[in-house]
Amino acid sequence: MTGIEISEKAITALKKMYPVLDQNAKIIHSSIENIIKELPSDHYDMVFTMAVLEHIHPDSEWIFEDIAKITKTYLITIEAEKSKHWRLFPRNHKNIFEKFGLKQLEENNCKNAGLELYTIRVFKKE
Repeated sequence: MTGIEISEKAITALKKMYPVLDQNAKIIHSSIENIIKELPSDHYDMVFTMAVLEHIHPDSEWIFEDIAKITKTYLITIEAEKSKHWRLFPRNHKNIFEKFGLKQLEENNCKNAGLELYTIRVFKKE
């Protein structure tokens, strides 16, 4: 398992709270913009994002194509696609990722999990 995390505090918390996960995962301390081009194409069987893509500034939207490139089979997104907040850039991820060869298999609101502002989408690479 490989993870990308921009926050050093989050990485420290992971190591403390989930030491087994830390031992079995490669956590890359970086922004997605600085590392995504170095990741191999069609490599990750599953790519998962939760409350990450909603923070990607419009100037960095080029990363969405690279996310599709590194995805070998499945992409799962759980993102606030309609929220209004100065730190969020809501977008419809179906419209984005289907342009890059990922077919949406499922879409649901996450209100049953207490995340009514979030949408889960499951994509499969065609």
